[in-house]
Amino acid sequence: MTSSKLLALISTLAASRPFVPEEVNRLMATSLKPEVSVSNEYFTVYRARDTAKAPLQNVELRVPTSRSHRKDGLLLFEIAPSTCVTQEEARRSFGPSPELSFPTPHQPPDSPLYLSYSQPWGSLRLGFSRNDKACLVSVVLDADK
Repeated sequence: MTSSKLLALISTLAASRPFVPEEVNRLMATSLKPEVSVSNEYFTVYRARDTAKAPLQNVELRVPTSRSHRKDGLLLFEIAPSTCVTQEEARRSFGPSPELSFPTPHQPPDSPLYLSYSQPWGSLRLGFSRNDKACLVSVVLDADK
């Protein structure tokens, strides 16, 4: 998958709210399964390790239950290093002035640097590796509004 296709997929996922497993499965070519061991009274958690759309991996969807006060869920996934989306490409797609979120000293040394974009529906957070290449490694779509 090219970096432009990956960025387009992120935009499509953001537009596909409310997040439901069937639609996420279709868009990401994956097969999310309920994870009872990590679900709770506020979220039903669905996970898929692999997708048919490389380089997407470790997809997790958290769907709010009726006991939650959230309007929508949280979609998280990782990007394998086979596709490198740079911060410059992300800024061209999502805007030049994101909020930056640096790892704290208590986090592991390889924790990503996040570009956070406030959206009418919540936030889009793009995690970039802090090595020489600084490629996109994780995506969080947090539809909390």
